[in-house]
Amino acid sequence: MSDVLTVKNLKIYYELPQGVVRAVDDVSFNVREGEILGIAGESGSGKSTLALAITGLLRPPARLVSGTIMFKGVDLTKLSEREWRSIRGRRISIVFQDPNTYLNPVYTAGFQVAEVFEAHRSGITASFLRYVIEIFRRVRIADPERRVHSYPHQLSGGMKQRVLISMAIAEKPDLIVADEPTSALDVTIQAEIIDLMNELRKSLGSSIIFITHDLALLAEISDRIMVMYAGKVVELGDKNTIISEPKHPYTKAILESINYERKSRLKAIRGSIPSLINPPRGCRFHPRCPFAMERCSVEEPRGIIDVKGRIVYCHLYEGGGDGGIKG
Repeated sequence: MSDVLTVKNLKIYYELPQGVVRAVDDVSFNVREGEILGIAGESGSGKSTLALAITGLLRPPARLVSGTIMFKGVDLTKLSEREWRSIRGRRISIVFQDPNTYLNPVYTAGFQVAEVFEAHRSGITASFLRYVIEIFRRVRIADPERRVHSYPHQLSGGMKQRVLISMAIAEKPDLIVADEPTSALDVTIQAEIIDLMNELRKSLGSSIIFITHDLALLAEISDRIMVMYAGKVVELGDKNTIISEPKHPYTKAILESINYERKSRLKAIRGSIPSLINPPRGCRFHPRCPFAMERCSVEEPRGIIDVKGRIVYCHLYEGGGDGGIKG
């Protein structure tokens, strides 16, 4: 299976009066054709900044310091805004977190989806509405012939999120970046959106990057999971391997805090995510890690690949053992 996206050594910093925020700091990963890659981590881990970089939406004070984002042989970091307009929405699209923020209240839902076609096509203006109705039907919006004429305030939260998804899939893109698309929805609607994303992946053949803070959610939808902490990747591997056998102490701590398997009482992760203006030396998780060694505070861990193909960035595994992390 070939890669649709390959990110290598990506660094994105925010230059603020208080100092330089190292939001994404030397991140590498790939997305395979037709897969769903889940990206998890606390707020401030760099997930949304990564999403903006992949879709060409970074704006000052954000600055791409170094690294490459290769999309089907094209380095996205080298594109001009004019070149991005021919890709964004057509070959790469994004589903944002809050539809109330990203839907214009003065235009109908159908008009806003039709704008995607207008941006990338010409000569079929009369057919736009027909295409939008077909898309609304695909994303399970009831009575699509009527809903294309509805304004955002006339739609439920779940329907508005489906409108955003409609905009993202309108041109059948190769890659969809979903940035916490279910966080503003109740549990029932979340489950419906998850089912919908899985169905669309199969019917469109698109690859999906699904970003969330909820590892349990990724257990339902993703093929592989990448865990981020303080601008760094700490673990990346097959979904079942990550969920059932977490290796990095941070991944393990997240799963214990949500009690995914419901076998014990919830455990809190002590401390809080560090400032990325002055992050800790060595492993950025070491101030909160119950397994930290002296080495962890001075030396940054390198990625170790285990027999299952999982990559873990932790000094405990550099000798090839399990480092004492059990259970």
